Amino acid sequence: MTLSRVLAYSVPAWLLPIQSAHAEDSGFLSPVTLLKLGIDLGVIAFSVGMIIACLRAIKQARAREATAAAEAERLALSENTLETVLAAEPQALLTLGESAKPELLVSNLPGAFGVPRDAMRLLAFEQWLDDTSAADLEAAMKTLAEHGEPFNLMLHTKRERYVEADGRTAGHTLVLKIRDIAGQRLELAELSVKHKELEKQVAALRSLLDESKRNERDNAEARALLDTHFRSFDRLATAFAVFDSTQRLAHYNQAYVDLWQLDAAWLDTRPRDGEILDRLRQARRLEERAEFRVWKQDWLSAYGTGKQVDDRWHLPDGRMLHVVADANSDGGVTYLYENVTEHIALESRFNALSQVQRETLDTLREGVAVFGSNGRLRLYNSAFASIWCLTPKLLDAEPHVDEVTAWCSLLYDTPEEWERTRAIVTSIVAERRSYDSQFDRPDGTVLSCAALPLPDGGTLLTYSDITDSKRAERALIEKNEALETTDRLKSDFVSHVSYELRTPLNSMLGFAQMLVEPVFGTLNDKQREYVNDILSSGMTLRAIVDDILDLATIDAGSLRLQLAPVHVSSIIEAAKQGVEERLKQNEVRLDIEIEDGVDEVFADASRVTQILYNLLANAIGFSEPCSVARLRCRRDGAMIAFSVEDEGPGIPEDFQDTVFDRFESRTQGSRHRGAGLGLSIVRSLAELHGGTVTLNSATGRGSRFTVLLPLRQELEAPETETDPMRAKQAG
Repeated sequence: MTLSRVLAYSVPAWLLPIQSAHAEDSGFLSPVTLLKLGIDLGVIAFSVGMIIACLRAIKQARAREATAAAEAERLALSENTLETVLAAEPQALLTLGESAKPELLVSNLPGAFGVPRDAMRLLAFEQWLDDTSAADLEAAMKTLAEHGEPFNLMLHTKRERYVEADGRTAGHTLVLKIRDIAGQRLELAELSVKHKELEKQVAALRSLLDESKRNERDNAEARALLDTHFRSFDRLATAFAVFDSTQRLAHYNQAYVDLWQLDAAWLDTRPRDGEILDRLRQARRLEERAEFRVWKQDWLSAYGTGKQVDDRWHLPDGRMLHVVADANSDGGVTYLYENVTEHIALESRFNALSQVQRETLDTLREGVAVFGSNGRLRLYNSAFASIWCLTPKLLDAEPHVDEVTAWCSLLYDTPEEWERTRAIVTSIVAERRSYDSQFDRPDGTVLSCAALPLPDGGTLLTYSDITDSKRAERALIEKNEALETTDRLKSDFVSHVSYELRTPLNSMLGFAQMLVEPVFGTLNDKQREYVNDILSSGMTLRAIVDDILDLATIDAGSLRLQLAPVHVSSIIEAAKQGVEERLKQNEVRLDIEIEDGVDEVFADASRVTQILYNLLANAIGFSEPCSVARLRCRRDGAMIAFSVEDEGPGIPEDFQDTVFDRFESRTQGSRHRGAGLGLSIVRSLAELHGGTVTLNSATGRGSRFTVLLPLRQELEAPETETDPMRAKQAG
């Protein structure tokens, strides 16, 4: 077989017409023609593929562009939020990178603090801090830069204000935060400064005494110079007294005289140390001691030891003194008396407050943990230890947040949760935002967590065990889903059964109507009575099936109203024609009254007719023979009101709340029989129109049902009801 014949046999079916056309001329396609055709098809396929690839690339580019725009918007919002948070607290926040120059992110401290608002001037600590604070901050910054060790310092500015400095690392960046302090922290800072001043005074006195000992053999000029130095200490608020090696008073200041209320002339006689203690005891200025002589002997034993002794004296007037006895190398002793009453009271109040806080926290069922600005656990309650199965021995050691989260991760190993916890505890910039979370532990416990930054740089963490409430919530959700499923199955079942009943029911009614016609023969009276009963019962059954089908359609949400302007008189006339046979059978007269000016209503004509029909059928069923049923139509503001009233036995008050429920039917001593669906359909159709239905009745005084429907609808229903089964049955 030749190549051309092989190619001819391999031609696709869609090329057969072309092959046939050429076959008329040459009998088959030439190889060159087939080759060109294949190349053309390949070029077309390649072009189509490139077009598809370009379209996909354009789509992906647009998606990435939309994502980038959303991310840019999110970053802009985050930047605005960051600036707002930073400006909310008076502070100075400085960042130092490895290569970039220092940047001052925010500086809104009051000018009275003397904190510079320029990055380079802020780093010149000696220009706005006192010498000691500047040296401390310089050393802390150096340690932070070399070893990454964070710090928290109380500093004193040259404008006599106290600030707090907090330094940490964020990656390769150093972060320095300067902020104001107040309250107890300010008082503690002031006491710390006083303590340092007291230490300086002790050192100065020791140096002065050493100098006096070295120069005690010099002439009177040196003694006068020494007296001049001691007189300069009279301006100190701290009382001091210097005793020589013979335990006699050598020097003292005015604060010493004021403290003990002693006679300066007597002090100038250089009394011995023991004599002064005896006089203070006699004047009841020292605390009562059971063995005063033993205590005095122990106190005076400091002479010649070269040691320093500290003690606290509780004076009878309520004051508390911090007494420092510094023994000199030459055998003398220097006393310093510091009034620490306020300090002790402050410390006592602080300890009492801490104890109250701890006891209060221990009564809470929520686990509470408070971390300080240094990231260490400062306060916790027993519930926190119980929730995370931690011992007080571990927590009392003030562990770092890294250690605490490592212990907690043994029960809930999710790195994202603990990373977020560490970030809010250790960060000092705008990322310290409160957050809430909820998680399920593998042991079945459900916890609700909340993290809240505190004003002093600390962080409050709370953990609530919501296992029981979560289980109840989930049980309710599952039960609700089961009820919804059951209700849906019930509606589907009712709808299906209703459709299946209508076919044989319509057939039965059709055959019964055919039997009534004389075309198929004449029926005797008894047969006609039976056939009429079949027709009546069948019509009643079909009405019940239609009602059930309407309710199922409403429950499924597939019922759509066909809204249009309709004449009120035509609706009422259609409803009247539907109940004419019942009016005759029950010997009830219908009285209709339409208010002047009531002409049209924007509604579904067939459904409003169904509402009026059900209300009239209900009224006729409960009416006595020769009574009157009334239908009134009037305008009520932007609504139209249809009222149907009967003269029946009325409805008891305890039954009125359930009269619109499904399958609720009570005869109340009348001849009325029904499935209890008519009034339920009335309420559902009225609510679909945006209206309401109300009942006004009393036992023995009849009943009046009033339906209010809007005269105008803001939005028309998009389509008429779609009910293929009913349409099929009607067809």
